[in-house]
Amino acid sequence: MKEREAWDAVDAAGRPLGFDLYRDEAEQIPDGVYHRVVEIYVVTKQQEFLTTLRDPRKPFGLMWEITGGSVLKGESSLAGAVRELREETGISKRSEELTLLTQMPVGHTLYDIYITTVPDRNIPITLQPGETVDYRFLARKEFIHEIYTERFAGTIGERLSQYKLQLDAYLDALK
Repeated sequence: MKEREAWDAVDAAGRPLGFDLYRDEAEQIPDGVYHRVVEIYVVTKQQEFLTTLRDPRKPFGLMWEITGGSVLKGESSLAGAVRELREETGISKRSEELTLLTQMPVGHTLYDIYITTVPDRNIPITLQPGETVDYRFLARKEFIHEIYTERFAGTIGERLSQYKLQLDAYLDALK
C-alpha cells in the first residue's frame, strides 16, 4: 500500500500548528490552516526562464509551469525547494543559492516563491518521470507574456502579479 503524503499544517505566516495534513484530504483543510508549497524560478544569467511541461496524467497535464511542489512533513520550506528543484529538473543547488522572493497565502496554500540562477541554458536538465515531460528556456519578455496565457498551469500568473517588483529587482541585479 502506498504511503500517504503528509504535510505540516501551518498558519498564514508559516508557523507550525502542531498537526498533519494529507494530500488525499486537501479539499478538507479548515479555514485559517495552510499547507506549504514552494515554487522555484530558475533563470539564466542571460535572463532566460526554465519552464517544464507537466506530465499528461497530472492535473493541468501538458501545460507549462515553473518548478515547484508541496513541502513534506518535517521539511523546511527551503529544504523542500532544494528537493523539488533536484527531483523535477536534476539541478542541484545548496540552500544558500536560493533566494526567497515572497511568501503568500492563497486559499489553503502558503506559497513560498524562490529564485535561483544558473550559468546558461546549456545546464543539463533531467526530467522527473510522472511529473515533467519536456522543458524549455524562455527569454524574460517572452516568459512574462507566456505565464499569463492558457498554456501555463493554474494561477502562476495571478500570483506573479503580486510579486513582480521583487522578481524584477532580482533580475535587474543580474545585469
